[in-house]
Amino acid sequence: MFKSRQSLPDATYLELVRSIHATLLPTSIIAVSFTGAGTLIAIESPDLPLDLLIGLGIAAVIGRIVNLLIGCRQVAGPEFDVATARRLERRFTFFYFAFALAFSAFAVRVFQVGTPDALIIVVGLLFGYGAGVAAGIALRPWIAIPSLLIAVVPAAVTAMLTPIPDRIALGLLLLLFLAGGIHSVIQRSRNAVRGITMRRTFEALARSDDLTGLRNRLSLREGFEQHVGRSRPAGILAVHCLDLDKFKPVNDRYGHPTGDALLRAVSDRLNGLLRKGDIAARLGGDEFAILQTGASHPGEADLLARRIVREIAKPFSIEGHRIAIGTSVGYALSPEHGENLETLLARADEALCRIKSEGGGIAAYAPVPERERHESRRLSA
Repeated sequence: MFKSRQSLPDATYLELVRSIHATLLPTSIIAVSFTGAGTLIAIESPDLPLDLLIGLGIAAVIGRIVNLLIGCRQVAGPEFDVATARRLERRFTFFYFAFALAFSAFAVRVFQVGTPDALIIVVGLLFGYGAGVAAGIALRPWIAIPSLLIAVVPAAVTAMLTPIPDRIALGLLLLLFLAGGIHSVIQRSRNAVRGITMRRTFEALARSDDLTGLRNRLSLREGFEQHVGRSRPAGILAVHCLDLDKFKPVNDRYGHPTGDALLRAVSDRLNGLLRKGDIAARLGGDEFAILQTGASHPGEADLLARRIVREIAKPFSIEGHRIAIGTSVGYALSPEHGENLETLLARADEALCRIKSEGGGIAAYAPVPERERHESRRLSA
């Protein structure tokens, strides 16, 4: 009937969970409507079970609102991932079903003991609730459809079991509109999932290197800005620049397809060195960059650079060929050497160029003393 959570791409699933947490306004409207209508019905039709059900419904819808307020902050946060999304969705579903059950029991009781005016009010609530479900959470049909069934079917069946023709007709009308609403939910969900998946796929392609699958420069910049936007994160941020030694001879000897396969193998090794929050990107050709986050001291940047050099120095087996290459690494630290990505990349590349001119290795960015700059300008004049 509709895609399960497991069959959805992660990016699509995250967006769908965000969508159901953007329903604070309709939830507040149903809360006000239910509370006002329930109070009015309780006054017109004094009944202890009805009063208890109204209280349960109010408690459940308040729980929904509080849960949404908490969830809204989390889905907008930088740590929002699939595991968090599943936890939030389960919690959302619990409160959604809790209100649907309380609302259903309330509607059934009104059909049993309520006045004709109370019936008009509760039917209006049922139609409003159904419209809210279809509009608000149709993108998660496994929540929307059971909620509609729970809320509407018991009331409709109760109406149809009475000997009153008008109420039987009303019950049939409720079921008819329920069927139409379920059909709309399914169709809207299918179309939305297809559209979101396609859009997310294109966005991912625009932000990744088509050869290696690593991030490209645009995506690296977005990752950097997202990280530094977290109210100045604790720790040191390092940007590493590296290119491959002896890569051109590989292309010349074995051909570009082998060279491309080597670049993919290098990318896999770089990914294996990353911790959570770190980012690897291919800048072009055999040039790569790594954004290292959360370092507690500058020595951690040097340790990562050494791991990169050791890992790349291990021989590669590419299409039956044993290929040995190397790399040099230059890195710059933030905030010490700059606070924007372009500055850090430029200074890390400067460190890389300097160490390569000295025969290769690892180098941190170090500003050139002012007197050496003057001397360099004088000699070049």
